[in-house]
Amino acid sequence: RGDSLCVSGRRHERDTTPAMAALAVDARVLASSRLGARCLGGRALATTRSAHRVCVVTPSMTLVVARAARGRGEGGGARRGGRGERGGGDAPARRGGRGEGRGSGSGRGGAGGGRASRDRGDLIALAKASAPRRVRVPLEFDDSSQGSDVFPTSGDRDVTLEEQLQFERKGHVCIRAILTHDEAKKMVTDLIKETKLRQLEAYRHRISVLCPGFGGDPMGVNSEAEALEVLRKHSDEEVGFLQTFNLHRRTTPAPGSSESSGSSSENQNPPKCAAYILSTRLAKVAAQLLGVEEDGEDRVRVYQSCVFVKPPGFGETHWHSDANMVPLDVNKFVTLWLPLRPLHEDDAALVFASGSHRDFALPYWKTLEGMSALDDRGYDVESYPPLDLGDATAHAGWCLHWSPPQPKDCPPRYALSVCYFLDGARRLKKSECRQDPHQEDEWSYKEWLVDIEEGEAARHPALPVVYP
Repeated sequence: RGDSLCVSGRRHERDTTPAMAALAVDARVLASSRLGARCLGGRALATTRSAHRVCVVTPSMTLVVARAARGRGEGGGARRGGRGERGGGDAPARRGGRGEGRGSGSGRGGAGGGRASRDRGDLIALAKASAPRRVRVPLEFDDSSQGSDVFPTSGDRDVTLEEQLQFERKGHVCIRAILTHDEAKKMVTDLIKETKLRQLEAYRHRISVLCPGFGGDPMGVNSEAEALEVLRKHSDEEVGFLQTFNLHRRTTPAPGSSESSGSSSENQNPPKCAAYILSTRLAKVAAQLLGVEEDGEDRVRVYQSCVFVKPPGFGETHWHSDANMVPLDVNKFVTLWLPLRPLHEDDAALVFASGSHRDFALPYWKTLEGMSALDDRGYDVESYPPLDLGDATAHAGWCLHWSPPQPKDCPPRYALSVCYFLDGARRLKKSECRQDPHQEDEWSYKEWLVDIEEGEAARHPALPVVYP
């Protein structure tokens, strides 16, 4: 009555419309949980004690729950004592009778190939198929190149053929002197200034990733000292680094926060250092490594940028590949990694597993267990110390890499990481993501993921074109 109606009996079976059938749910679930009156989407839902049939009628939907024990189904066998085939022999079919497969008979006394009611998964699929699709307003934004000319094109550094071949074969390469010392020093000053302003945000991010048992809200941690104490108490592993995401984007709240990140960019404009991250100088190097022709139609986008900090005494960065954590169907993916001071032999530079970007048999689908025994894979492990200011390493999206702990007697290691991908990569379905998708990068992709449907090309203001 009103918004809720409970009925029982066979007379309503002929009245079931396709829309009602598409929304059917197995009543055994309701019966087994002994549901009484419940609330469904703000409307009352009531069940009979026998849970024979429930019908909820609302202005926008009708939900029919089939009989718990005696419903008909395709191949469901007999009702109330009929016979169905089970394993090739005659046997009384109780509750519809089940056979070896689904749907091999129909009506009364069928071949026992189904269930008394439709399979729950089938019904859910029917419901999804018949449900009205949410109308998504297409994004309207300037998708032309946002590449910055902060570094003069006269100083552009082309990738040599030898460097391209090494990148293809090994999955990584070192490209020296992308920037001059003077160009790099200006970039370093602005990047480190903005990173320090957001350092508490970086600590909160590590708490969200490393402390799943922490009962509080990471956004409620109000000082670095408090953050370190939370990490000491609740993290099962050493903190390997601090990670500040996307200094090239407009200031946006982190997941779960109600305030801005606390950076100096209170007007919601990108900070001054954004121009360096979006520079066409860096993007051109990435494009050449991805095989983009300058006069072709391919375009290159920035996926994310990070400043990684390893304070003295921080632990190792575990073996991983970047693309494994990206919710995109993409192979053309490269990361440029630029130290923000000269790195010496003792500093924690990146270490690469040569050829790992081609190791399709590596078992890390939905798990990181494949990373625990890399010694047996036969990789050559290589690094590029020392690295001068203005040098960069580049690694393919699927190339495994690692970083050692930062020695306690060394100054903090700062490095800028910019990830690029070829335009046209599509958003993966959640079931196809390698890490469901990986929580560690949620703070990065949360801004755009909600605006791009599964299977659609990843084009968004937060993923700007930077080349050509």
